[in-house]
Amino acid sequence: MLEQLLFASLHNLHLLEKTDKATVVSDLMGLQAQFANNPKYALQIRAADYDEETWGEGLVKTWTFRGTLHAVRREELGLYLSAVGVKETWDDRWDLDPALKPHWAEQLCSWIAAGITQRSALKEQARASGMEPEVLKKVFHGWGGLLRDMCSRGMIAYAPGTGKEFVPCFDVEFMDRRTARQEVIRRYFQTFGPATFTDCAYFTGFRQREVAELVEQAGLPLRSITHQGREYYYLNQLPSTGQIPDCLFLAGFDQLILGYRERSRFLDEEDKTKVTTNTGIVFPTILLRGRLRARWKKERRRLVITPFRPLTKKDEGLIAGKAGEIFGPELQTVVFAPPLS
Repeated sequence: MLEQLLFASLHNLHLLEKTDKATVVSDLMGLQAQFANNPKYALQIRAADYDEETWGEGLVKTWTFRGTLHAVRREELGLYLSAVGVKETWDDRWDLDPALKPHWAEQLCSWIAAGITQRSALKEQARASGMEPEVLKKVFHGWGGLLRDMCSRGMIAYAPGTGKEFVPCFDVEFMDRRTARQEVIRRYFQTFGPATFTDCAYFTGFRQREVAELVEQAGLPLRSITHQGREYYYLNQLPSTGQIPDCLFLAGFDQLILGYRERSRFLDEEDKTKVTTNTGIVFPTILLRGRLRARWKKERRRLVITPFRPLTKKDEGLIAGKAGEIFGPELQTVVFAPPLS
């Protein structure tokens, strides 16, 4: 049964067969972007139309599920912001006077629209325009400040990639919060299913009781299978049983890992701390014959593989071959580090 659950996940999350970038980002409901290169790697692994120079076109970064940065399709920004919830009035977050926020937000939007898009340049422009030092510190707070509030309102968003650059968002289409959450739940069980309501709550940040209510209110025709006393729900048909590839790469903070609270379909209990840290970091990892067995790190044209336990020469060959398939000519060397245990 675990193999069936894993095959469905790999199939639906586009890890078995590549598709176009827009479909990948929509189906996965964004790509976790706390570390800027992770969306790039997620698309390099999954998208048939991936291009090193243009992969970020049509995408923006903002805070969505669980209060974390995600790269999403610009045209779907309203869906995710609406699902999280857009505040009607300005508050005093960041210890900023709510009466000041609309004024400076309007100024920042006008500067960004005029082409002053880099965070550092915006800060200099604000200083030159008379923003007081204490206000400046709060507007450009390291954890987001007023710029984050503006992102949450759909006024601006981050451009994808490693630069701290913003884009204006004048045409965001918002919707009713409940309707948006129903659509999120529908997408979750269509792409991440079979999954439990607990898994769905973990991924979305919604309460488990609300997940059940949203399913009922939306009239979702969920089907289910049972494994070890747990009921796993999904939409439409399960993919036909097929063979799980011997080797697959996952990006850091990959949606396969973030999509489930209970990860036994691909992760052994003894290896949990090798995949995620106590501070919430999720490493780029490698699936060997359906189990997470190693971490990877790209250093320019060099790829470092750190296995959880000693690997056979055959497994090293599988990993090196898959790395070459993904990264192509940009990869010069694959190095195997000593095992973590």
